[in-house]
Amino acid sequence: MLDEIDKVVLSHLGKNARISSHEISKTLQDMGFTITDRAVRQRLARLEKNKTIIGYSTILNPEIVSEKINRTILVKFKFSKNVDEIVQRLTNYLNESPFCIYSARLSGDFDWICHFVFSSIEQYDLETNNFLNRFADLIADFRSYESKVKKSSPYVLFDEHVLHERKLEVYAILNSIRKHDNLNDRLQAIVESLVKHFDAKFARIWFVDKKTKSLILKYSAGKYKNIHGEFSKIPYNSLKIGSIARTRKPVVSNDVVHDPRIKYPEWAKKDKLKSFAGYPLIYKGEAVAVLGMFSEKTFLPTDFEILEIFSEQISKELSGFFETKEFLDKS
Repeated sequence: MLDEIDKVVLSHLGKNARISSHEISKTLQDMGFTITDRAVRQRLARLEKNKTIIGYSTILNPEIVSEKINRTILVKFKFSKNVDEIVQRLTNYLNESPFCIYSARLSGDFDWICHFVFSSIEQYDLETNNFLNRFADLIADFRSYESKVKKSSPYVLFDEHVLHERKLEVYAILNSIRKHDNLNDRLQAIVESLVKHFDAKFARIWFVDKKTKSLILKYSAGKYKNIHGEFSKIPYNSLKIGSIARTRKPVVSNDVVHDPRIKYPEWAKKDKLKSFAGYPLIYKGEAVAVLGMFSEKTFLPTDFEILEIFSEQISKELSGFFETKEFLDKS
């Protein structure tokens, strides 16, 4: 059985298999778990030993894979007394095949799907003939389709049911704010929704100002609604908000009182703040704004996953606005 820490470890490895045990332990500590680098390495060894992790691989650019001969195969079975034995042979064969990068049992009109990648059409012809002859007693229908890979990504582990429910919440929030025609109204509604639905103390959005090399506070909701206070303008080189814009990576913490990136820990303690989540809002590969949120509760890994989805959707909202503006400027 996987515990909550295992799930976080596997989630990070799913996104980047080269992430260090130090980085994983730091993230876990930010979430409130007490764990060392060594303990993370021990968990990895256990996950490898019990075959939860069966290997690490490189994710190639889909364009490189698509330069090869790609074929997606659909198979319909002939059912007989020894069909289970033959299907097991098929499973073993595909698991060991250097050409097969994906295979799965289906329900519906076809019983099996697999994807093959070959270096040449001759290689494809030879392997197809071999496949058809080897499993002639099993195959009732065989379909082969030329295919081009458009996306290749790892499977990231999370609590499926909980995340599904939370996703529905996020999309419900985003749909509700679309009633606002004005972008300013939409972004203000977004920070207000974060406060309401994530039980946050307050939420804010800062926009990057390249001329002054700073981030300007534009939207705020919750306990602190004023956008003209001390944090209305934050230096680009600041430890927390600035680093999110510079690195285009989120910053999360479940111990803000002791987090060195927090400028006023006594203020955080007085307001009983426990967690912070900050995410970059991206347009054409650059961070154009930062979404930040403080809460009195401890965030779970699923909370951080959901907030990441939320920030990605806001990035799309901004992209649409900027693209329209650029089009009008050129007209």
